[in-house]
Amino acid sequence: MTAATKQTDIRVAEQLLGLLPRLGQLWAEAVRNTNGGSVVRMKVLGMLSRNGPTRSGEVATFCGTTPSAVTELIEGLVADGYARRDADPTDRRAVLIAITPTGQTEVDRVVAAATANIIRFLDGLTVDQRARLRAAVADLSEIFTTSSAQKETRSVR
Repeated sequence: MTAATKQTDIRVAEQLLGLLPRLGQLWAEAVRNTNGGSVVRMKVLGMLSRNGPTRSGEVATFCGTTPSAVTELIEGLVADGYARRDADPTDRRAVLIAITPTGQTEVDRVVAAATANIIRFLDGLTVDQRARLRAAVADLSEIFTTSSAQKETRSVR
């Protein structure tokens, strides 16, 4: 890699990181406008929706906190009917947290609002800009998905 390529990559990475707060604001706005509770609560429901039943320790890691700190959040989701506790078939001492149909409906509702927020910005793009954005997002999704899968495979070995 040349020095110029490295500098270009650094600028691209910084631009991507710069978008995260704005995307976070769009997500928070969707959560707020749909009365979806807290952003962290919706983050956990989204994780359960994408990943399926998950141990509370993994939820805590995803949220950047400790299992004891996430317990209250999980209790609230269970009490509200958005999540349930299931026995872990691989470890009878462990419990898995799973999203319920009500929780999935809530996630779908907030995602639809967030999607509408983002579409408002896409409306101003040209056909060529949209095509380039679709290709870039597809490439990024593939890169990050492949990277995550390789990381998970290494940690299982």
